[in-house]
Amino acid sequence: MKSVLSLIACAACLLSIGQSQVSPSPSLQPTPLEWFARQSATHVAWSDEVGRLDSTEAHAVVTAIVLEDTAQPPDRLRGIRIDLANQSTKDEVYLDEETLGVYEKALNEISHGAPQFRDRSAKNVAPGGAGYFGAEVFWYGDRAPRVRALDAAYYFASDSSGLALHAGKNAEFRFPDQDPLQLAAAIERAMDELKSH
Repeated sequence: MKSVLSLIACAACLLSIGQSQVSPSPSLQPTPLEWFARQSATHVAWSDEVGRLDSTEAHAVVTAIVLEDTAQPPDRLRGIRIDLANQSTKDEVYLDEETLGVYEKALNEISHGAPQFRDRSAKNVAPGGAGYFGAEVFWYGDRAPRVRALDAAYYFASDSSGLALHAGKNAEFRFPDQDPLQLAAAIERAMDELKSH
C-alpha cells in the first residue's frame, strides 16, 4: 500500500487557458465535517483563527474548529474551515482533522517544486493563459472528484503567479506572490491546536 508521502511525491503539471483547473461536478458531496456542520443540532464548541491569506484578488481565513452535536453528546468532529472570498464570490470548505496532514504535505510539495516547473513551462503558457503546478493528491485526471474539498496549485500567468485555490465550485481564488507554505503553516497551527481540544 502506498503511503501518503508517495501519493504526494509526484506533482501534476497542469497547463490550461484562463481559470480552467478541474471542472467540478455539480453533484459533489460534502466532506463529513461539512455535513456535520450543516446539521441543525450541531454547534461550534470551540474555534480559533489560525491563519489568513490576503491579496488584491482574494482573501482566505483559516479557522480550527471543534463541532459538537448537542442532540447526541459527546459526538464531536474536529478540523478546519477555510472561508474564501474574491471580488465576485464567496465559498467555504471544511477539511477533517484526519486529512490535514495530507494537505500540509501537499502544499509543501507544491512550494518546493513550483520554481523548477516555472522554469520548464513558462514558454508553453499561451498569452492570457495560465500554467498550474500541483501535487498528485489534487490531480484527478479522468476520475472526477466525489467530495467537495480543497484543490491547491501554484499558478503562472503572464501578469502574476502565486497560490490558486478551488473549493469545488467554479470559482478560483488567486493569491499573487503568495507561497503555499503560508497555508501549510496555518494548517500546521490548526493541527497543533486541535490536539488540545
